[in-house]
Amino acid sequence: MTHVRCPVCADEFPWSPASTVYLYNEENTAYEAKDISRMPPARQAQTRVTGYLKCPHPSRDMGEHYLPATYFDHPDPLVVGLIGASSAGKTHLLTAMIREAYRDGLLPYDVQTSALDFRRHNAFQSLYVKPLEEGTALPGTRRGVTEAADILLARGPNGRPRPITFFDVAGEDLESVGALNPATRFLAAANAVIFVHGLEDPADPGGPAPKDGGWSFELAIERLKGVPGADRIPAAIAVTKSDRLRYVPPIDRWLRHRGEHGLNAARLRAESRDVYAFLHYSKAYGSLRPFSAFRRCTLHFVSASGGDAVRTEGTSARFVRGIHPVNVLQPLVSILAMSGMILGPEAERVGSR
Repeated sequence: MTHVRCPVCADEFPWSPASTVYLYNEENTAYEAKDISRMPPARQAQTRVTGYLKCPHPSRDMGEHYLPATYFDHPDPLVVGLIGASSAGKTHLLTAMIREAYRDGLLPYDVQTSALDFRRHNAFQSLYVKPLEEGTALPGTRRGVTEAADILLARGPNGRPRPITFFDVAGEDLESVGALNPATRFLAAANAVIFVHGLEDPADPGGPAPKDGGWSFELAIERLKGVPGADRIPAAIAVTKSDRLRYVPPIDRWLRHRGEHGLNAARLRAESRDVYAFLHYSKAYGSLRPFSAFRRCTLHFVSASGGDAVRTEGTSARFVRGIHPVNVLQPLVSILAMSGMILGPEAERVGSR
C-alpha cells in the first residue's frame, strides 16, 4: 500500500490495487463497476489498461471523478498546469504541444510517449487535434472544467514510465478569487507549471501591444505557495502567438531556429534571456513574476499555429494556410529536464540562474 495524491481533487490517501475496476459504458455514458478478482492475471491486466479507478476523495467537496486504473502503478506522476488569461492561447499551445509529442517530437531527448487514458486521448484528438490540423481555430476552454485535458505516459532514458497529466483551465476560472472554485483545485497537486503570455496584434507598425497575464499568474503563484516546496516546482513561461512579431528582433531569431537535436542548456538560457528582456521592455512585468517566484524557470517564444486565423462572413475562424507550429515543445522539454525526466549534465543546468 502506498500514499498517493489525486491530480484532480488533490486529496491524499493510501492506495493499493483494487479488485474493482470501472469500465466506461459509451451508450449509457456512465462508469460501471467490474469485479476482476476472479479473472486470470492476463485478463485482469488487460481490463485495468482500459478501465478506471474511482477516487475515494476523502474531503468530499467535489463531484465523483475517475482516473485510469493504472495511473498509480507508476511512481511520481507529473501534473502540469497551463496558466494564462482567457485569450492567451493556452488551448492552441497545449493541442500543438501534445500533437508534436505524439508525433515522436520528444525522441531527440530520449523520451517516448503513448496514451495512458485511451478514451480521454481519443476525445482530445477528435475535439482538438484533428480540427486544428484541418485549419479550424479552437474555442477557448469552457468555464468549470475540472478534468485533465489529456494524460501521456512518458518513458525516459532510464525506461521508467511516468504519467504526465495536463490541465487546461479557463482564464476566467484562473482569475476568479472564489475560495471554493473547483476548477483551480489541480494547482494543489501540480508539480510543474507553464505560464502562457499571449501577444496581441500590434497596435501600430511601430511596436507590439502585449497582453500581460499578470492577474492570472499572480493568483496561481499565490495558490501554489500553499504547497510545501512550491518554489522548487519547475516552471516555464511561453510567449504565444509570437508569429505576430516574426520579423521583430529578438523573436525572429528564435522562430527561425530549427533543426537542433538534443538538449542544449546554453541555447535555452540564451532564449530565456531574450524573452525576459522583451517582456520587460514591453512592460509586461506581471508576466515575469514566475521567474522570481520559482528557483528554476525557462522562457520561450512559441507559435502554436504559425499565423492568425481568418474569419470570413458566415464562417468560423480558420487558419487558411494550414498550421505550422514553431517551438511548441520547448516549454515541455524544459519541464521534463527540470523534473528529472530528461537526464544528464545539460538537464541539470536547464532553468538555473
